[in-house]
Amino acid sequence: MNALTRALSMRGTARTVVQPDTVEAITALLCLHSGELTHATNVLARHTTLTVRHELLAAWAALLGGDLSAASAAADDLSGRAVLQRDRLFLHGLRVGAARRSGDSGRLHAEWEAAQGVVAEYSVDLLSLLPLGELWLAAVRVGDAPRISHLVAQARDLLTALGEPPLWGAALHWYGVQAAIAAERPDELLPHARALAVAAESTAYAAALARAGQAWLRLLQNDVDPTRVRTAAESLAAIGLPWDGARLAGEAALRAGDTAAATGLLQVARALRHPATTTADPAATSADTVSPTTGPLSDREAQVADLVVSGLTYREVGARLYISGKTVEHHVARIRRRLGAGSRSELISMLRAMGHGGDGRISTSSSSEKKGGTSACP
Repeated sequence: MNALTRALSMRGTARTVVQPDTVEAITALLCLHSGELTHATNVLARHTTLTVRHELLAAWAALLGGDLSAASAAADDLSGRAVLQRDRLFLHGLRVGAARRSGDSGRLHAEWEAAQGVVAEYSVDLLSLLPLGELWLAAVRVGDAPRISHLVAQARDLLTALGEPPLWGAALHWYGVQAAIAAERPDELLPHARALAVAAESTAYAAALARAGQAWLRLLQNDVDPTRVRTAAESLAAIGLPWDGARLAGEAALRAGDTAAATGLLQVARALRHPATTTADPAATSADTVSPTTGPLSDREAQVADLVVSGLTYREVGARLYISGKTVEHHVARIRRRLGAGSRSELISMLRAMGHGGDGRISTSSSSEKKGGTSACP
């Protein structure tokens, strides 16, 4: 990283040669693959006139850092401009990444469909593994993984041929961990966790990913250790992946066996997702303080919350309350916005910590919703 950054000052002193990318872009990409998001942004800002390529990579730094509004705004702006084929891959990866993190399944499906042209034309290379990873995870989320499986296989073959370079390969293997989780196939997580464990010997970034991968694997086995999860989640935030850390802690909160553990993990998730709005004193946070920041739920919202937490589909909730399933969906969306929940798992955890749903437990896979209910969150 230091050598590439110093190379920025050498432009114009050597004979012009064909390069795979600009020095700024390659340096920024290496930073993004290493969790150095601030350095990536600073390197890109050194260029007096930002190109579309550089603007895209700056938007990626925002996406990985959890600033979805900035990433989405940049994507919208760039979508109306002339974008080269290689950069279209980064643009579509950016758009599906923002949609996935926002928890909007309809938007995710639409962005995935919009990316089909570039997916069909994509040729795997080392400098495009980040957008490939986002598109891979989007494909798994929408149930269309076979559409991109050949590209994932090519990328893994490329990494193998290059001796599994940890600086480049760790990010793709982390996407592999998440893809296995989304597909509910823990066995497919193991090869990626092993690759990260090997890479962990080389970089702190890979070490944090490996720690998180192990925490996810134990979590899928319903082994919830709050200390282990918190350490892993905070490690992800420390390497520039706060959204990933919040998701890990939120899922652990949903699976925790007691209210105290669930509440503690929920607070970790909220602290990582909204660092500016959380208390500076962790000891001041308790189960009694977990409440909406903008006031209590209305009576109707509280009724909806109780039934949703108990495991009913939107259609079933509507039948109980004599309203439509679509109206229930609107209530849930409004509750999510009020509480600042970034995913269904986090929302359920928040509502449980607030006392909704009684002592009932719900299925973590929410299988009843797959049988005909409507869900606003993937």
